[in-house]
Amino acid sequence: MAPPLKYSGCANFRQRLILSTLSGRSLLITSIRSQDSSPGLRDFEASFLRLLDKLVNGCTIEINETGTSLLYKPGFVVGGKLEHDCGTGRGIGWFLEGILALAPFGKKPLALTLKGITNDDVDFTIDTLQSIHLPAMGYFGIREGLALELKQRGCAPGGGGQVIFSCPSVRELKAINFVEEGFVKKVRGVAYSTKVSPLVANRMVDGAR
Repeated sequence: MAPPLKYSGCANFRQRLILSTLSGRSLLITSIRSQDSSPGLRDFEASFLRLLDKLVNGCTIEINETGTSLLYKPGFVVGGKLEHDCGTGRGIGWFLEGILALAPFGKKPLALTLKGITNDDVDFTIDTLQSIHLPAMGYFGIREGLALELKQRGCAPGGGGQVIFSCPSVRELKAINFVEEGFVKKVRGVAYSTKVSPLVANRMVDGAR
């Protein structure tokens, strides 16, 4: 068995876990915020690990007492119908960014319900994922059965939002040759509001126009 890939620090945390899962290589991350006044993994990173554990069957996650070292042994992506509470540390978009790369390779189509923050000023909002990320996946041949449905909007810091992400299982990705950026034809925006009258969002649209 190949020795685990070794990394230091908390940078590219999701990317390292995703690539480890797709490649089947074990991963060892050390010195996670070891010099901070509050060392170790943050709550939202631990939540992402729990979500990954639900999505990947047979994986092993070992964290030391201080949370500054993580050993991850990947399994295989299962998919299926799952539900996860993302908490309020980061937005749902932060979690979905990582899951988008794993979802197409599951043994079964994925139907994932996520609860938490749908809109904040830190992470990609659900509206951005719907209008940019999902169409980009279509270039790779992932179209039928791919959807991101916003059931309930929840803003920071309270959260309370809910989305349902559906993704089909594919055998292989379509190769693309995307070199012509083209011209800007249209600029779009999204006005949203929560726990107020819909007239507030309409006034925002009128003001932006």
